[in-house]
Amino acid sequence: MGTGKVVHIECKCGKLLFRYFKAGKGKIIKCFINRMENDFVGIRNLPNFHKPLCPNCQKELGIIMIISGEVALKLNQGTIRGIRI
Repeated sequence: MGTGKVVHIECKCGKLLFRYFKAGKGKIIKCFINRMENDFVGIRNLPNFHKPLCPNCQKELGIIMIISGEVALKLNQGTIRGIRI
């Protein structure tokens, strides 16, 4: 996979959503589906333009879309805990 870091993506309510391989520096704005390691929400099997919810508090996490030719979850920044690398 190259250089980077595995980070835990959590909802603001504290629920662990998935583990993600973050390549590069900066804020997490989108998460490519193929870089998710442990998906506790079931995001991997959802269709495009679906809006997954936190299983704990039912807040919308973002929207699944194609970004740069890959399937990704574009995150709602107010829903997840801020992570910056």
